Amino acid sequence: MRTYLDCYACFMRQALNAARVATSDEHLQHAVLNSVAEMLPQLPLSITPPEIAQQTYKLVYKITGDNDPFRELKRTANQRALEIYPRLKAAVASANDPLLAACKLAIAGNAIDLGPTASNTSHHLITESAILTPLAVNDYPTLKQCIKKSKRILYLGDNAGEIVFDRILIEELRQVKELDISFVVRESPIINDATLYDALSVGLDRVAAIISSGSDAPGIILSQCSQEMLDLYYSADVIISKGQGNYESLSDESINIFFLLKAKCLLVASQLGVSIGDAILIKNGENQRRQALFP
Repeated sequence: MRTYLDCYACFMRQALNAARVATSDEHLQHAVLNSVAEMLPQLPLSITPPEIAQQTYKLVYKITGDNDPFRELKRTANQRALEIYPRLKAAVASANDPLLAACKLAIAGNAIDLGPTASNTSHHLITESAILTPLAVNDYPTLKQCIKKSKRILYLGDNAGEIVFDRILIEELRQVKELDISFVVRESPIINDATLYDALSVGLDRVAAIISSGSDAPGIILSQCSQEMLDLYYSADVIISKGQGNYESLSDESINIFFLLKAKCLLVASQLGVSIGDAILIKNGENQRRQALFP
C-alpha cells in the first residue's frame, strides 16, 4: 500500500505524541515537528506508510535523546494482558469454535496501539465482546483449511500487550495439528511494537520460535529484513500477519498471507470496504477483489 497525502497529518500527530511521551521540553517537541515537516516532502508517496513512520520516529528519538519512549507503556500493556490471560483462555475453551474465538481475540488485541490511533484500549473490555462480534471480512474458513494442510507457519507480530492474544491464537493453532511456528518481532524499539524482550516476557518462546525481522520499521519492509526472516517468509506454508502496519507494507504481495487487523484509519477501511474499528480476517488477494467492489 502506498502513502497518501491524507497520511501526512497522521505522521505529524504521531510525531507530536511520541515527542510528548519522550520529553516535557516544548522546544524539543517543536523541533521534532519542524524536522518531520521538513522531511515529509522529501519522501516519495510510492513508499509505504510504515517506511515513512520509521523515519518519523527516528527523528523523534534523535532529537529527544530517547530511543524507546514507550518502554513503560509496553511493559504495562504486557503485564495487564498477562493478568487476564487465564480468563481469555477460558473464554476460548468454552467457545463453539475455539480457533475462531482465538482469531477474534487476536484481532481485538490489535486495538492496543499507540501509533495510528494513539489508543490504549482497556484489556478488560476485549474478551467477551470480541468473541461475539462478527468479522467484517471473514476469510476464517479458508485460513482453517490452509492450516490443516500446512506444516510451517510464519506469524508476524505487532504490538506489546497484543502479543499475549497472539500467544493464545498460536496455542489454538497447535491444537489443530503439529506445526512449526515462528513469531516475528521488531529488531529494536519502534512505537509500542513488540521486540524480543516483549515476546520473552509474555512467554511466546514457549509456543513459537522467536525471530527478529532484522528491521525497526513498524511493518515488514522486505528490503530491510534479515536473510533468516526472508528464508522463513518464502518457505512458510501460511503467513499470519497482525496489524495495520504489516498490512500496509505487505498488502501488495502475492504470497499466501492472512491479514488479521483492526481497521484504524479511513484509507485502510475504504480500501477494504469496511468501517473504522471493524475486525478483519482477509486472505491476500481478496483485498484487491474488495478494492474493485469498493473503489
